[in-house]
Amino acid sequence: MIEQTIPLDALTAGMARTVREWILPHLSDPMARIQAENLATLLERLPRVVSPAAARAIEEDSAEAAALLGIQRPGPAAASTTVDDLVRENSALKERLQALADDLRASTGADAPQRLAALRRYFVRSMARELGASTGAADFASLTSRDREARSE
Repeated sequence: MIEQTIPLDALTAGMARTVREWILPHLSDPMARIQAENLATLLERLPRVVSPAAARAIEEDSAEAAALLGIQRPGPAAASTTVDDLVRENSALKERLQALADDLRASTGADAPQRLAALRRYFVRSMARELGASTGAADFASLTSRDREARSE
C-alpha cells in the first residue's frame, strides 16, 4: 500500500496543466489542438462527487473491512461525499487491517491462522474489485498467483 494518496482534484488539475503546458503547444493540427483543449477542460471539470455505483462499491469494501476489525462504520455516504473522502476512509481501514495482520502473524493464539487467512481473502477480493473497476479485467485470478492460496486457506 502506498503511503500517500493524491487527491482527485489535484491529480486531474495536474493532468489538465500537463495537457495545456506540454502537449498543446506542440500540436499544429487544428483538430488535435481542439481535442487537447477539450481534454484539459474535461479534466478540470470532472465531477468531484462519487457516482452512486462507485460509492456503493467502496462502501461495501469498507463495510467488509470494518466487520473484520469488529468495528462499526458510520452510515452510508452523503450525496456530497467525495471520492477522496471514501478512499481516505477505506485506506484507514486497510491500514488497521494490516496492523491486525502483523499482530496475528506474531500471535500464538489458536485462531490466529484462520483470522489471518480471512484477512488475506479480504485483501484479494478488495484488489479484485479495484482492478475490475479500473481495468475491466474479467478474470482477476489470472493476474495474481496469491488468490488461489488465499482461497484455499
